Amino acid sequence: MKYTIREFAELLGVTVDTLRLYEKHGIINPTKDKRNSYRYFNDFDARNMLMSRWYRSLEFSMQEAASLTGRADSNVIIEKVQDRKKQLEEEIKQKNILLQKMSEISLEYEEIDYRLETCSLKELPGVYRIKQTEKNRLRKDSSLTEIVEEWMKYLPFTFFSFHIDRQEALSENNCFNYNWGLAVFEGDARRLKLTPDEGVEYIPPASCVSSLIISTSDYITKDSIFFMLEYIKEKGYKIDGDIFGKIVLTENSEIQRRTYIEVNIPVGN
Repeated sequence: MKYTIREFAELLGVTVDTLRLYEKHGIINPTKDKRNSYRYFNDFDARNMLMSRWYRSLEFSMQEAASLTGRADSNVIIEKVQDRKKQLEEEIKQKNILLQKMSEISLEYEEIDYRLETCSLKELPGVYRIKQTEKNRLRKDSSLTEIVEEWMKYLPFTFFSFHIDRQEALSENNCFNYNWGLAVFEGDARRLKLTPDEGVEYIPPASCVSSLIISTSDYITKDSIFFMLEYIKEKGYKIDGDIFGKIVLTENSEIQRRTYIEVNIPVGN
């Protein structure tokens, strides 16, 4: 039976533009009436249209759907569907990892108010990181280009962190020497199969005094974490490693820019 383009679209529940798109990819092939140039579709076009839409529902591309509908035997179709299944399984795996990370980030945001300038003990996992700055000035080091580009692909599992040498915290200096750079927790690196290069810094797991501070300036100073240093003294702890921290949240307003920073100071008895 023959159908006009509008009849065919209505019967299949699609738009005329959709039919034209599928015709463009050779999935349907209407015959043209030489007398009036009208295009007519038949029942085989309907079958091809429905099958190709079914392939599209499995998230095959239009080109793949066209190939599977018009030029593929059963063995090819079975193989392609199995391959797509494997791809989907990997995508779901990656989405589940991302969902877990988003849950962790969401929890961090929920805890902001009561963690602000409040000290607590925290077990910090091992961390891999790249040194990208001297204070706030980016290092012009061509050897960093490739690894930074690679690690940027793993956001939000990689994050912007800072590092302050232990001796800086013990000194009388108010303005710390510090550096910023991308970092990734050791567990996330394993899950993502991210193998750090030799030049990547490793910070081992540590028991830390941890807190959140708000920074409105461009520099990290001893004054900003003085309450943490006092807490460490009161508890009889000793600073047992380098200070490590990360940006948790940055908010901008017409008045000022405020950055919420997590600070972790390794301690021992």
